[in-house]
Amino acid sequence: MRKRTSVIIVMIILALFFIFPFYWLVIGTTKNVSQLFQKSLLPGVPNHFLENVTGVFTYENGVFFNWLANSFLYAILGAFVAIFIACMAGFAFRRFDFYGKKILFILILGFSMVPVYATTLPLFMLFRDLNLINTRLAVLLPSFVNVFSVYMMVAYWNQVPDEIFNAAQIDGATDLRLFFQVGLPNVIPGFITQFLLSFVGIWNNFFLPLVVLNSRVKMPVILGITTITDPQGFPVYNLTLTSSFFAILPLLFLFVVLQKYFKPQLYTLH
Repeated sequence: MRKRTSVIIVMIILALFFIFPFYWLVIGTTKNVSQLFQKSLLPGVPNHFLENVTGVFTYENGVFFNWLANSFLYAILGAFVAIFIACMAGFAFRRFDFYGKKILFILILGFSMVPVYATTLPLFMLFRDLNLINTRLAVLLPSFVNVFSVYMMVAYWNQVPDEIFNAAQIDGATDLRLFFQVGLPNVIPGFITQFLLSFVGIWNNFFLPLVVLNSRVKMPVILGITTITDPQGFPVYNLTLTSSFFAILPLLFLFVVLQKYFKPQLYTLH
């Protein structure tokens, strides 16, 4: 009983630890700059929430909407293409035997451990030579390749029974039909899980857009909100906090809607 009580207390402390930053962000949206520097953990009195919201959405003729639109473009298109490619790669590992299959899988595992920041400088040099700096393609193209998702999709495809593929082949199904009509419906939970993780990763990607983008209208929201300043060039902290609050709402909504599909998987290779 004492051990169970200790575990509950520890879990409550951890929950408060993770909830507190979100709580602080929420109450920060109700304060002006002077109230923020008072370091109070209570909402602002008087409440400045509507004033802050108006300030965010009217800042520089509504550039915040451009940032949101860019983030949705980068995250939705980038995540979908990346996971679709990863899904096709997983199908290839599942259905075909080819020379160097296990070595390639080990290489994929190794490359999935390379930090994203380590590839930013080579990408910058490549895009500079291709004249893609300060274009949306410079953000989109790297997001189309997600090595970790390839690794995960191999594991999801390996859970599809051979009997399903064999029965479809007896009926004359081609590889294309095996992929779209037979296999893909069975790995939809994995597809959605990896899409969700990839979406969050691209949405929160800060360093690559910082390096390859110069134009503010092409920036994603996670980068754009760091450029909110007053006419003298000083940060406007209350608007930055309020815009940060709106920037995380799509992620919360996505997790709530797709959480029933979230399905972790073991790493295996047939």
